[in-house]
Amino acid sequence: MKQVSEADSGKSSAWKVTVLSREEQYDLKRKVLIQEAARAFSTRGYHATSLADVARELGVTKGALYYYVKSKQDILFECHVNSIALGDRAIEHARSIDGSGFDSVVALARRYMELLVGESGPLAILTEFNALEPENRKIVAAGRTRFGNTFLELIERGQADGSVRGAINGKMAEFFYLGAVNWATRWFDAGGELDGSLVAAQFADLFAAAIRA
Repeated sequence: MKQVSEADSGKSSAWKVTVLSREEQYDLKRKVLIQEAARAFSTRGYHATSLADVARELGVTKGALYYYVKSKQDILFECHVNSIALGDRAIEHARSIDGSGFDSVVALARRYMELLVGESGPLAILTEFNALEPENRKIVAAGRTRFGNTFLELIERGQADGSVRGAINGKMAEFFYLGAVNWATRWFDAGGELDGSLVAAQFADLFAAAIRA
């Protein structure tokens, strides 16, 4: 007899919930669909995952999914749009910090990771960028550039105020951080033994140790 994990049980019950209004049910089920697809894309890859795979994990028919999304590409694009939105929220948080450039960039690094692994599980992915259609890729690239420019700006501000090591190349620091975050979206399991807030805190601590003056 197959055991049902807490995570599997949660997504199944969320899909079948009927106590909410029709609009709330639609929003919840669509969120669960995107979440499951994001998890599958991150672990198996976009091209190796079909809508039938996602439907099977949710315990519904493939046809039922088309009420919530138009295509697999639609889901991938939304996952990336979600990651951009989380990045923008992290930027807003970092800019609210009254401190050094070091304080702000570490706050950005920590908050972005908290958002990516927090709430109800992965709704965003950072991989499979090249699988996006050209127009969608342009939109996502603009959001990524905005995050990267802010990251670099805060690193340089820290170097100017003496809180970040001057020998550090800002772009290398950005690539170092984002490379680690990209990989974390593959291995992090919201239902696993590692707490998301702990993961985010340790990511921030490791990054801070690498750049602190």
